[in-house]
Amino acid sequence: MASKRSGYKRFQKNSLTMVARRAGAFLLDILLIFAVAGPCGFIIQRLLNDPAQTGVGIWVAALWNFSLPAWLYFFLSDRSKTGRTIGKRVLKLQVISQRKERLGWDLALGRTAIKLLPWEIVHFSAFALSKDPGQFTPTQTIGLSIGNGLVFIYFIITVWTFGRRSAHDLLMKTEVCLYERINPNI
Repeated sequence: MASKRSGYKRFQKNSLTMVARRAGAFLLDILLIFAVAGPCGFIIQRLLNDPAQTGVGIWVAALWNFSLPAWLYFFLSDRSKTGRTIGKRVLKLQVISQRKERLGWDLALGRTAIKLLPWEIVHFSAFALSKDPGQFTPTQTIGLSIGNGLVFIYFIITVWTFGRRSAHDLLMKTEVCLYERINPNI
């Protein structure tokens, strides 16, 4: 009985560690994207003399400066030979298909689209739907609520699956695991 109990505690600790690793990897990746894309976007906007001043202008700038780099980063990293972003490399994680194989183009693109859906909904709602940058309309509030609600749901799924999966993993039949060369073809 005691051995089952200690095994259960080890399982709980490892599960929470996996959730924390996964959240930490995502946070590192987002910080990296902002650290690189932010200054580059600012410089390009200044060189083009195109300061975004309207809601739609800010949304277009965010699309080019942050969304496109984030989509490329996650898509190419998930599709890479090891299935690892820089954050996953640091925290020794990788993404694989349920068959323990490298992600194909379709899985990597679908996974990225679903993962970044809340981000895009929030950007669109906050900026593209803005008539007055100082005031949120009810439509914007609904969009922001949906985007933030999805983030909450994604997190609950990640905790529920002990860090192995989130919504994008469930829908695309992928999982995040500790890095190891499971298949020599990966």
